[in-house]
Amino acid sequence: MVQPYRLIANRLIAKTFLPALIVTAGFGPALSSAAVLEEIVVTAQKREQNLQDVSTAVTALGADRLSDANITNIEDIQYYVPTITMGNNGYANVFLRGLGLNTVFANVDPSVTMYVDGAVIARPQAQLFSFFDLERVEVLRGPQGTLYGRNATGGTINLITAKPSEELDGNIRIIAGDYGLVQTEGAIGGSLTDSLLGRFAFQSINRNEGFSTNQATGNDVNTANKQSFRGQLLFKPNDNVEFLLAAEYGTEQDSANGFYFKRETYPGTLNPAAAALGMGGFATGERAFASEVDPENDRKTWSVTGTLDWQINDQWALKNILNIREIDLVVFQDADASAVVTNIVQEFGFESTHISEELQLSFTGDRLRATGGVYYFTEDFDNRNLLDALKVGGSFAGGTEKRVNLVGNAETDSWAVYWNAIYDVTDQFSIKAGGRYTSDDRKIVNDNVIWVAGVLPGGGDLRLSPADGNLPLFRDEDSFSDYTNEFGVEWRPTDTMLLYYTYSEGFKAGTGQIGTNSANIIEPETIKNHEFGLKTTLYDRLVLNVAAYSYEVTDIQLDRNVPGGPTGFRTIFQNATTQDGTGVEIEALWAATEQFTLSASVAYQDTEFGSFLAADPTNEGNVGGLVLSDLAGNNARQAPEWAWNVRGAYDVPLNNSALLTLSVDVSFKDDIFFSEFNNELLSRGDYTLLDARVRYTSPDERWTTEIWGKNLTDELVESWNFAIATTRVTVRTYLPPRTWGVTVGYRI
Repeated sequence: MVQPYRLIANRLIAKTFLPALIVTAGFGPALSSAAVLEEIVVTAQKREQNLQDVSTAVTALGADRLSDANITNIEDIQYYVPTITMGNNGYANVFLRGLGLNTVFANVDPSVTMYVDGAVIARPQAQLFSFFDLERVEVLRGPQGTLYGRNATGGTINLITAKPSEELDGNIRIIAGDYGLVQTEGAIGGSLTDSLLGRFAFQSINRNEGFSTNQATGNDVNTANKQSFRGQLLFKPNDNVEFLLAAEYGTEQDSANGFYFKRETYPGTLNPAAAALGMGGFATGERAFASEVDPENDRKTWSVTGTLDWQINDQWALKNILNIREIDLVVFQDADASAVVTNIVQEFGFESTHISEELQLSFTGDRLRATGGVYYFTEDFDNRNLLDALKVGGSFAGGTEKRVNLVGNAETDSWAVYWNAIYDVTDQFSIKAGGRYTSDDRKIVNDNVIWVAGVLPGGGDLRLSPADGNLPLFRDEDSFSDYTNEFGVEWRPTDTMLLYYTYSEGFKAGTGQIGTNSANIIEPETIKNHEFGLKTTLYDRLVLNVAAYSYEVTDIQLDRNVPGGPTGFRTIFQNATTQDGTGVEIEALWAATEQFTLSASVAYQDTEFGSFLAADPTNEGNVGGLVLSDLAGNNARQAPEWAWNVRGAYDVPLNNSALLTLSVDVSFKDDIFFSEFNNELLSRGDYTLLDARVRYTSPDERWTTEIWGKNLTDELVESWNFAIATTRVTVRTYLPPRTWGVTVGYRI
């Protein structure tokens, strides 16, 4: 931690922002020449609205803000939206308000859902794509149990893509930076015929120098090689009907997300069963990496979406969204995080295909605005979690078969009926209500094969499998249903102020893990949330939004792994306890002058678990036994108490009508825990990141050139921790180090 920068940032906030009540925002609307804030239009409630008229906590990042910060995946958003934290271990482990994905095994749904143009991305491993050629990103905070029913107990992230336009429209950006970064992205679109419009967009990110070097092989680790493409055709037979066909493809083949050694889980142990298996080969030093094999990351995803919009008349509108999405993933990691050749290499892979269909009908009257619909989702999910562990001096009897073969399949069928309405009792006072009935059917099968080396007479190896009759076939199925409510009021004392209260509920269906050594489907988790909010615009120059919330989660879904058993670990997945959360979020944007804009945001949250007994995987007493601890009062995972972001941008007009823009971003996140046990090993300290850039814009506003730097103080920030039970080591991943580069852009 570089303390002087934090001291400067804290003084800047204390002396400049707090007295002016400017302690907010992640949004970035454009400014007119008179420095008046322009309207931000969002579709958070499934209809176009001014952001300041939406009675829910929403942060919107527009296209210019996304481009300015070079946001290329969901991990980048956490720097600019303080309520988001993310642990990247190969998938998007996103948390909002202390709620997120509490497992490393497959088939457990995230609590923060993601949609692209209304179509859900169900698997967090696929949520690392799609961040290119976007019109905006909307972050909806809190349970979305009415309009977004796909398990959104923590919140929803909406990606709104740029659409085809009638006029020729296009852009291209080329970015070159350190660590061998070459990034190109662009889009082109316009009219193909009188009734058919098209748009094509792409993004390519190549970083051939990794953030680390494998000390054992000499190869770069955590490189980047990612390509994404999107094509759209918009058919407009008349003024009332539109049909958009969108296809998206993404691929990634690199050494991203490599696990770094943090510590032996049980250092100095006298118990041989608790000793780390890679002793003698662990890396030392910052971002040091040592492994007998290089990490491999290979994933592909594609999606096709058809969206029909029919404006039936002035009051009624019909929309239908049909989507199919597939992702294939294969990841290799050295499970002992060591250069010692123990052959304990994990192969994790899966194939998921899901289809979603949503039909919605909307009504807009003089005083009533209502939306209702039906929703269907189905997924087929195959997963494999394979682990090699050769005996010292030779192979086991399985030959080419892995020692641990945890192979699973899951099927999900879900449907829902929902409604949401707002009625204006007077011009200043409105009431709103909504509901959603959801039904989920789940099936899981874990058909595993495990070799136990040297336990038969003469030192032979024992094969355990359901087919041989000496291992159970782990199978379970169950059905769940729930009706979630929403009630609220809105009061507009002036044309530029909105006060609201909302009571909302959320439902995350019961599920079971696959690719593990057990199978049980647990019950759903549910949430009840109260939120008070204020949205106001002052003098057309200052936007100030405040949200205060309090929630209770019942039967929260948690998992943990402790050493033991023939696979080397035992998994426990259960409805653990309750989780309470309270917090305040403030966000603002100030057009101080025609040249200077300031935005900022701050979030405070307090989370707490109810009482439950659990075995801490970092407690040596749980190697071969169980030592239970009561976690009552502990903090939730990845829930920093304080988080904030401040951004300042200053325009310097040049003599030839060109523009020079200087901008600075400072973001802070408090310390967090990666485990509900709140131990020091599985935790991360607070951090402050500093980004800056200088941009030149040509007089015709077509050309831009930028020099930028991110994490300028080179903070060493852990993004994720995990204690691997099989090998008795704790591993971590990191946020990127200091990076810099140059961007050149052209817009048609």
